[in-house]
Amino acid sequence: MNDKAKPVPKPAPTAEDVRGGPRATLFAVALCLAFFVQGLIFIPYAGIQTDEALFGMGIYKPIFAEHMARFLGYDIPTMMMSYIGALKTWVYAVIFFVWPPSPYSVRIPVLLAGALTVWLFFVLLRDTAGIRAALAGCALLAFDTVFLLTTTFDWGPVAFQHLLLVSGILLVARFYRWGGPINLCGGFFLLGLGLWDKALFVWMLGGLGVATLVVFPRELSSRFSWRNAGAAAICFLVGAWPLVAYNSISGLKTFGANARYSSVGLHSKVDQVRLCLEGGVLLGYLVHDDPAPRPGRPASAIEQASVALSGWSDDPRVGLMGIALALSLALLPWLWNSPARKPILFALVFLVVTWLQMAFTQDVGGSAHHVVLLWPFPQLIVAIAFTRATRALGRAAIPVLAVLIAVVCGSSFLVTNQHLAQLVVRGPTTVWTDAVYPLAEYLTQLPAERIYVMDWGVYDSLRLLGRGQLPLRVGSDQANKPKMDENDLRIVREMLSEEAVFLGHTEGNEVFGGVSARFAAAAESAGYHKQVLRVIDDARGRPIFEVYKWVAGGAIPAVTSAPEQPS
Repeated sequence: MNDKAKPVPKPAPTAEDVRGGPRATLFAVALCLAFFVQGLIFIPYAGIQTDEALFGMGIYKPIFAEHMARFLGYDIPTMMMSYIGALKTWVYAVIFFVWPPSPYSVRIPVLLAGALTVWLFFVLLRDTAGIRAALAGCALLAFDTVFLLTTTFDWGPVAFQHLLLVSGILLVARFYRWGGPINLCGGFFLLGLGLWDKALFVWMLGGLGVATLVVFPRELSSRFSWRNAGAAAICFLVGAWPLVAYNSISGLKTFGANARYSSVGLHSKVDQVRLCLEGGVLLGYLVHDDPAPRPGRPASAIEQASVALSGWSDDPRVGLMGIALALSLALLPWLWNSPARKPILFALVFLVVTWLQMAFTQDVGGSAHHVVLLWPFPQLIVAIAFTRATRALGRAAIPVLAVLIAVVCGSSFLVTNQHLAQLVVRGPTTVWTDAVYPLAEYLTQLPAERIYVMDWGVYDSLRLLGRGQLPLRVGSDQANKPKMDENDLRIVREMLSEEAVFLGHTEGNEVFGGVSARFAAAAESAGYHKQVLRVIDDARGRPIFEVYKWVAGGAIPAVTSAPEQPS
């Protein structure tokens, strides 16, 4: 093949594209703003969760990174874990320089990344499927419950994964249509950056590669040249370079330590896809399903409207996106000879190949923050299928399409609102507890040489909220075993002999069940007794955290108090 591929001429604008104009663009901007505002409302209700605070271990003490590079006399983190890069750490190191850690400084940047993803998805569909499909897809993504919540709280983390995936695809698609080294190099650089950000991005890359080969072989051939292939490979490697360098010196640790085949839990992984499409998968995980000891009373107009809408709509937990996707796939035979066939097939192959990789990898794929990495391809299928199918209705096409999309988005909005209403009345669950805020404030005022954290899910959050000033240490390693050996007991006795404070979840809220009981048994056998300093409640009256000391000798009466939280 010749290195100089012939440019693919830009297709003449259709009547549909011309009718879009500035009004369509403004409507897309409004949808992006609607996404941002929805997320903004959620920010103060949940505590900082471990996944969204993980990047802080490369910014605040105690510093930890799987790999660091020496640069100008400084150790710069490049890999936070064997499969998570330091991209988010680098970004937030700059943000926190001017905006210290808080729920808003942590969440607004990823929320903006999500809004930008919605916009770029609109542009991608506008370029490839027309303005109607673009607006439909933009609306579906902007109101999707799982995409909104996992982005706002960056559970996974996933926000940069979505942004880099959509922006990379957009630039590569533009290279196919119009050529240009910036599109080619920029697209593959962003895809490489996605792989560095989180190695699970390889699932999406596999899906994209197989879908392109299966659905667009001629289009790929028309743009293929050794020069283009070389430029794409180099730019991809530049984006993924920290991950590549780490694996070159660690013996491919990223893939050796994390990529293990397993078919265990396959049924539950299938069920997770359904629950994510319905939108209610985080009810009971992010927000409490159980009544609160001290139910919250709606205060602001937004809270009052949310709770009222929840009651009026009968506490909805299931949206219509799953039905819309099933209907869109059922329409595929009818749309087979239309321009909708190839983009729908591309998205379908991507979804199947990407999901199969997570479904048959050990310990992944069974949670919403993995399944949501398939987004926004379900929205792409629905948008294109509905748009093409309704064209047969002539003048009624636009209003019918608008009603269909509005019904799906409206159902998603009701499920999203259900999350907000339950946050207002019942509060977040232990993993996302708002009790972490008064806990961090209390610990910053507590004199202690060491603070031993005795359970999962709070260490990274406290490091971030304490801005590295808390003397945190992991204290659960020894007790997180079925049985402690003599070396474990020796370490426990050393911990007990220090002027240290211990922190754990209250009974019934432990993530690693039994850790506190095993440590307590070892401490009591060594002649120590527990002195509770403070019990920290969440805003709805649930005791979540327990701060205590181990004191040698006779038992000392516990001093417990739970600070009042605003309802």
